[in-house]
Amino acid sequence: MAPFLLVLACAPLALASITVVDPSDYADLTADASDNALQVDYTTDNGGPSDLIYKITGPFYYADEDAEVSHQTLSVDANDTSVLVATDGAVVNVSYTDVVKDGYLTWLNQASFFGVNAAINVANASTAYIDHSNITVHNGAANVYSYGTGSTVYVSHTDLYSSGPVSHGLYASGNGTIYGSNLRHYSGGNRCSSFSGDNPAGYIHVTDAVAHTAGIGSAIFYTLGASYGTDVVGRAEKAPSLFSDGAQTSVFENVDFTAGLLAGTVMFSSSTRSSGASLTFSNSRLTTLGEDMAALWFGNLIASATLHATELNTTSGILVIANASQITQSFDHFVGWEENSSIQPAQVSVSVIESTLTGDIVAYNGSSIAWSLAEYSSWTGAASVGRGTAYLGVALDATSTWTLTKNVYLQNFTNADTTNSNIRSQGYSIYYNASSSSNAWLKSTNTSLPGGGRLQSY
Repeated sequence: MAPFLLVLACAPLALASITVVDPSDYADLTADASDNALQVDYTTDNGGPSDLIYKITGPFYYADEDAEVSHQTLSVDANDTSVLVATDGAVVNVSYTDVVKDGYLTWLNQASFFGVNAAINVANASTAYIDHSNITVHNGAANVYSYGTGSTVYVSHTDLYSSGPVSHGLYASGNGTIYGSNLRHYSGGNRCSSFSGDNPAGYIHVTDAVAHTAGIGSAIFYTLGASYGTDVVGRAEKAPSLFSDGAQTSVFENVDFTAGLLAGTVMFSSSTRSSGASLTFSNSRLTTLGEDMAALWFGNLIASATLHATELNTTSGILVIANASQITQSFDHFVGWEENSSIQPAQVSVSVIESTLTGDIVAYNGSSIAWSLAEYSSWTGAASVGRGTAYLGVALDATSTWTLTKNVYLQNFTNADTTNSNIRSQGYSIYYNASSSSNAWLKSTNTSLPGGGRLQSY
């Protein structure tokens, strides 16, 4: 796998390229090809586990004790077995050590909810400190797993490599927490996110990291709980940069993400529609490669997003999609209410601050998007209904501008500049719902806009 390039604007008319290296650049990917071709098997996963049915075990097992591991190679080749386990209040320090895990997981739900088969499993109010190490897993296993309230892992200056399905880099569940810094991660299998939380919640904090995933459904972050990423460069070849399931929190600062499938970020609810999901990008860049990929996608969810000093680059020209839809278990396509009648429309509010964006916002099938620009933001694009009835609102403060690229029909329109001098209509018109109380300030205005378009009710 060739290293990918991070292109930075260094000065006007000058570009510099920085080569970003991850563990795939020195791994034998050919040897792991059959491993990475394995698909996630859900046939025995119906209902999920109510308790742990496999014992968490491994050759290096520490329970209610302190331990130091330094300048060693730890390995195991066995199914449903970890290499190192810290449990029952143990405190373990691992430094300058290679950890190698081979062997398959028998039941996916046990791996997901309890970390069975993870290379390093930290559980039951235990703590692990890992630094200057290499953690390699094959056949489907998490690199580092934290489970349970009070369980915390601190991992730094470490390379993480995995092959096989559901081989997340950092993986937290059951209210476990992981802090990662100065990391490089690569996963080649499907459903192998670099940094992931799982039910009931996992808390992931990552700084100064490079992440690269190659498999379908393998995001940079998977949020079920809360994810925080700062100074992270990530490339998901066949996935979004983020999956977020339910009322979760994802906060990213100074990140540069590239997504190759579905959308730049995908926020949804896999069960009933939930409320309270949030997403923040600050001083960041998000790039999507597919011709039908939006930067931000929402389905079956009530959510908010904030884009502060952030750049969205899309091949599709679509910034936001809200739909009555969600993700299938294969994580390779969307499914709509036609196939699942319980799916509900998305309701999304997006705040754009100190950002310059080009592209459209699109709502489908009863969904709504409230789009606001503030603090010297600039938007070139339109608001559109993709299918069915949908609701679109646009709000501008007096410092922000909107350049229209087609006629728009809005449920709500608010402009702090009552002269509308911050609108560049290019001959296009804004039509607003006269019966909406939010538009009362317009007093059924039918007036011209700068550039030849009109502002009028419908």
